[in-house]
Amino acid sequence: MMLSRVAERVYWMARYLERADNTARLISAHTVLLMDLPETLEFNWFTPVVIFNAEAQYKKSYPEVSEENVMRFLIADRDNPSSLLGSFANVRENVRTSLDLLPEEIWEQVNQTYMQLQAALSSLGSRHSRQMVLRDVMAACQRIRGVLESHLSRDHAFDFIQIGKHVERADMTSRTLEMTSLLLAEDRSHALRRYESILWSSLLSALGGQQMYLRHKNSRVVARDVLQFLCQDLQFPRSLLYSLTGLNFYLARLPEPSSVSVISAKVAEQFAKQDITAIPVDQIHWFMDRLQADLTVLHNEIAKTWFYPETDFSQLQSQSQG
Repeated sequence: MMLSRVAERVYWMARYLERADNTARLISAHTVLLMDLPETLEFNWFTPVVIFNAEAQYKKSYPEVSEENVMRFLIADRDNPSSLLGSFANVRENVRTSLDLLPEEIWEQVNQTYMQLQAALSSLGSRHSRQMVLRDVMAACQRIRGVLESHLSRDHAFDFIQIGKHVERADMTSRTLEMTSLLLAEDRSHALRRYESILWSSLLSALGGQQMYLRHKNSRVVARDVLQFLCQDLQFPRSLLYSLTGLNFYLARLPEPSSVSVISAKVAEQFAKQDITAIPVDQIHWFMDRLQADLTVLHNEIAKTWFYPETDFSQLQSQSQG
């Protein structure tokens, strides 16, 4: 078994890499949605801040809600630990301190992406330039994951990377679903409902699932089918149930996984049994909040079991979702 501090570093490297990728996807989807909807339709830029539970953090630094302020907070704000720049800085640091475990190409890819992101911060005011930066980040995350998948031995380091990836992907996919639900739950959403198919298409695109949805569902984009696909499809790698099932597989490969596996299996089983289509779309965000709470419990048990086995966990302060 690898050292607990090393296991924690590669676990968090994978989580922050997934967080950076999905943050870029979420911001891109929100921007594309704005451009696809009529200019006369009032649009809430604060929703992405809400789904990161970062309202208080935002209000400390920004007196008003605007596209420019929200984008700076989510992409470039160094005081926001879950900003795109902050996430990639954490990927970089965890890679730097784990070079003896990881393929040597990883450092070059991560460092180059971080430097390019820093250099591009001045262009975030332009929507077109911002979209290009976000696409570059998403492509870089795919390249980094490709190197890990292609060159890393299937040992416990790989297991912890996969566990971190699946925990974070489930969390971030739930937040992306939550964004669409919150937009439809707003008091002014009656106007937005006329364009509901655009919202769900944007959601599928954000998660790279539009083509696979059309293949699997063979139908037009409707809320009920999109929710079932993104929540419970066991063949699509960004669905929630796929990530929860992947977690169970990689946890079972580690020594003494019993307590964690029990929690993970219970979360997956309950999620698989849930009739997603019976939940009104404007209430899905409550269901996603509950899943995020379950994932926090699961993360704490992972940390207690493998990262801090002899520590009073109630006193532990570790890296966390912003």
